[in-house]
Amino acid sequence: MTRQDWLKTQGWRSVLVLGLLMALSACVTVNIYFPAAAAQKLADQVVGEVYKAAAKGALLAPVAPATSVPAPPVAPAVSVPVPPAAPTRSAAPASNALSMASPYHAASYLLAMGFSAISGTAEAAANLDASSPGVQSARAQLEAIAAQMRPYFVSGAVGFTANGLVAIHDAAAVPLQQRAALNGLVNSNNSALSNLYQQIADANGHPEWEGQIQQTFAQAWINKAPAGYWYQSPSGQWQKK
Repeated sequence: MTRQDWLKTQGWRSVLVLGLLMALSACVTVNIYFPAAAAQKLADQVVGEVYKAAAKGALLAPVAPATSVPAPPVAPAVSVPVPPAAPTRSAAPASNALSMASPYHAASYLLAMGFSAISGTAEAAANLDASSPGVQSARAQLEAIAAQMRPYFVSGAVGFTANGLVAIHDAAAVPLQQRAALNGLVNSNNSALSNLYQQIADANGHPEWEGQIQQTFAQAWINKAPAGYWYQSPSGQWQKK
């Protein structure tokens, strides 16, 4: 086997190895992971806005989804004639060089495509979309209910549970004739919370993320709660912040 044939064989072997590596990478990145950091950032933002709406006693306007700005038209490429190359003594060396280079060109192309696919998957998994109409509607509904719920949080009649919902903490803090209405308000608040968690999961194409989103929000409700609010620990014990 000549040196040129050996190099050509090694080049195609490199292509096959890269192809196998890309296939393995694709298997790893098919399962998009839950973006915990992005979910925490979104939860902190939404929870902060709900608490502000509750404090002001007014519904905040939902955030309008960002609109994409069309890119300016790109001028067509101008073809520039290239002067012919100087004649060579023999066409065989050029042919052999092309045969030797093609495996390495193919390897470089496959490697670049592989990194592009992997990085694209990671980027998609690192963001959460909260601009869908369903999410915006759920946020607006929750902010409206929060304004009605705030007096009961302040009095200690209600508090947050460990799973991101609301429960009665001290029914005696509410006059007897108002307790039935409070129960209905708590149910409405929990329906709005559950709807928000599901809408965020659906908007990002992963309904199975609802539980993880709910747990992320559960911690945010407690962390950002004003002093004096009650909440349940993971063991179910009521605590005052």
